[in-house]
Amino acid sequence: MKLGCFLIGVLVIISHLSWSQTNSSVWKTLSDVEIEDRYDASVGYEISYPVFGNKAQALDGQQVTVKGYMIPFEAYLKPKYFILSALPIAACFFCGGAGPETVMEVFSQNNLELSSEVVELRGTLKLNANNPDRMMYILHNAELIEN
Repeated sequence: MKLGCFLIGVLVIISHLSWSQTNSSVWKTLSDVEIEDRYDASVGYEISYPVFGNKAQALDGQQVTVKGYMIPFEAYLKPKYFILSALPIAACFFCGGAGPETVMEVFSQNNLELSSEVVELRGTLKLNANNPDRMMYILHNAELIEN
């Protein structure tokens, strides 16, 4: 009897750890990044580049599930491409004081309607260390998870 309860407890813990890594802790893991300024001779000034830590690097190319807020912006004319923020719009990277590790570009499989509610997405995460014209996190083949 005690062994059965122990095994059930272990399964519950493993299930919870798996769920939490695919949800809220993804943003925490993505905060494992430093910003390094490098001089770019082609533009004549320094540009900020991310230097990802081991925890963030472990998610590169992996399928993740992440919750966040869809951020409207002028280019939102493409319903398969948008920005997802870990924080509500008033506190996000663009309007608040959050860092660039709290937002990601999203390329969805299907057209998605803009929502002011928290959305949950699943897709393949790509880290971007070298292209300053893109965000440092990009979620490809994203699909909306209906709750």
